[in-house]
Amino acid sequence: MKHLFTTLFACIMVILPCHAQDYNSPKYLGGAVPTVNGFVVFSAQSEVPGRTKDEIFKALETYTKSLLQSEVSGTQCRITELTPEEGTIAASIEEELTFKRTNWVHDYARFFYQLVFEIKDGEYTATMRRIRYLYSPMDMTGIDNTMTAEDWITDKEAINRKGKLNKVGGRKFRYATINRKDEIFSQALKAAQEAK
Repeated sequence: MKHLFTTLFACIMVILPCHAQDYNSPKYLGGAVPTVNGFVVFSAQSEVPGRTKDEIFKALETYTKSLLQSEVSGTQCRITELTPEEGTIAASIEEELTFKRTNWVHDYARFFYQLVFEIKDGEYTATMRRIRYLYSPMDMTGIDNTMTAEDWITDKEAINRKGKLNKVGGRKFRYATINRKDEIFSQALKAAQEAK
């Protein structure tokens, strides 16, 4: 029995670190959340060799529409600009940003942002901006509980003097936002590369 307990304990200790969130990975530390004129703006330019502006536009339009209809999207999702001649796609998106989900806990925020694609032949720029959150545990009657990215996930707000993420406040928001931004940008690139 003692041997069984020791074996189970060792297995748990090996498995647990695999599921832990590494908040202090360089991916989440200083400089990971860029600001432009005081506002959080994530932007990435991607090259898609061999693809025309029209092919990229159609692929990213389809991808953007899929974001609006996903299972985590909210009621305030809509395309705000769709101009093929200028190569611009813009959408206001609301979705669920999950921090932790177990059988007993579902910790999440409503996540609002604007996603913009500016498209040219063989390349495009993806931008995520105007980021804000509605977090239910912060909900107080009569008080606006809208939280902006500038107040929660910037280096100034989320990183302590030692260069690590604060244990309270914006840590989980910064972590989840960066991961979601990376996911959206990589899925958009995949869609553009597979354009026909």
